[in-house]
Amino acid sequence: MRKLTRFTTLSLSLSLCGRILLGLSAATAATFAVSPVVLAAPKASKSIAVHVEGPNADAIREDILSLVPKTLEVVEPAAFSKALKGAGQTKPVGDAVVMKGLRKKSIDRIRKAGKTVKAEGVIYGVSRTNKKKKKEVYLVYVDENAGDLAVDGAVPLGGSDDDRKKALEDLLGPTLAQIAPPPADDEKKDGGGDGDGDGEGEGGDGEDGGDGDGDGEEKAEGGKDDGGPARKRNDVRSALFSVELGVEFVGRWFDYSDPLSQNLRPYNVFGQPALSVSAELYPLAGTNIAVLKGLGITAGYARALGLNSAVGDGDPLSTTYQRINLGLRERLTLGESTVLGINAGVRFLTFEIDAPDDLAATVPNVDYTIFRAGLDARIPAGPVALALGADYLMPLSTGPVYDRFTGASVQGIGATAGVLVPVAKGIEARLLVEYARFFSSFQPELSDDYAAGGATDQYLGIRLAGAYIY
Repeated sequence: MRKLTRFTTLSLSLSLCGRILLGLSAATAATFAVSPVVLAAPKASKSIAVHVEGPNADAIREDILSLVPKTLEVVEPAAFSKALKGAGQTKPVGDAVVMKGLRKKSIDRIRKAGKTVKAEGVIYGVSRTNKKKKKEVYLVYVDENAGDLAVDGAVPLGGSDDDRKKALEDLLGPTLAQIAPPPADDEKKDGGGDGDGDGEGEGGDGEDGGDGDGDGEEKAEGGKDDGGPARKRNDVRSALFSVELGVEFVGRWFDYSDPLSQNLRPYNVFGQPALSVSAELYPLAGTNIAVLKGLGITAGYARALGLNSAVGDGDPLSTTYQRINLGLRERLTLGESTVLGINAGVRFLTFEIDAPDDLAATVPNVDYTIFRAGLDARIPAGPVALALGADYLMPLSTGPVYDRFTGASVQGIGATAGVLVPVAKGIEARLLVEYARFFSSFQPELSDDYAAGGATDQYLGIRLAGAYIY
């Protein structure tokens, strides 16, 4: 049978990835097809609910209301309070809204109350004293979309009134501008003014400026104008891109099972340092297009530094180990914080010992071209997050060591586990362990120069890395 060339295997891999992309695109088209009314609905009058609990709640609520665009209606406080009790939230939410692992029930009740009063969303605040003994108001924006919260953060209350209002505007302004309907044509004309009132003219300018600020950031991050939740910068659930750079300590173990000939040489190495870099790009993250907003392009590269191999006490042999990953990833948010990834792509894995002719025929050199598909998850665990993943690895081409054997069949699996620690906004430290195992079977014949029942080829990488998430 004719052996696959590198070009052929790459073409097959890209073809498989392309089919996956087409499938996702078809799913998107189906989503549009079954919900034409929602997608084509014109912008109409919208309302929001604003509710604050805790010390100085009324004053904080007034500050928030001063930021609400004139085109947004505000639900009566009594009506929302009644709906909140009807949803099952009979007591103040308190610190539960701050603790992401414990707030799901409260958020669901706030969401239900918002639907009851027919609000576009709910700004819910809790005035409190945090662990550092500082007064703050913690704010969330809850709408009908389960998962991402467009607003999820605290505003300090210890400064001046102007400082507090500025912090509230920074946190809430982009979301309010995003959900507010545009002013009617006659309002725009009045805003242009005929000079009858300076106050009115300034009000019009202020509104235009507010809208411009909010839209400017969203357009810069994807041209999003569909009324969906704003993309949160530095949030893994809606990041536009992420970049990781690290040092990896790699190992490889190659061994034969049921060896029948005497010319089979196993191999092992561990602790060899390597540099690694990887990135993810989500071009449509700033939109609200189903499926496509979470579809990203992934790439990664790793290469061992100064790796040498030797047979017994023999001379060191220059050895190349490198790994290249290219693929697609669909990012999904489960609950409030858990992120699930569905990925597919191609991996090129090379491990080549530059051996002289008398050894070249015995060293386990490989040059894998692999189609990979799998799942990964990021699960919050207190102040850190856990990373878990599993891959199916299907070699499309394998390399010299397998060419020596009759009827070689190779399959593979992969797994990832690690801890992700936030360091600063958008920056995190990562400790990751990656494992890949290729298992093969052969069909030896009596006349074969190389004969064994099969082989295992295992790779382990322990990576210390830093990542930036935008």
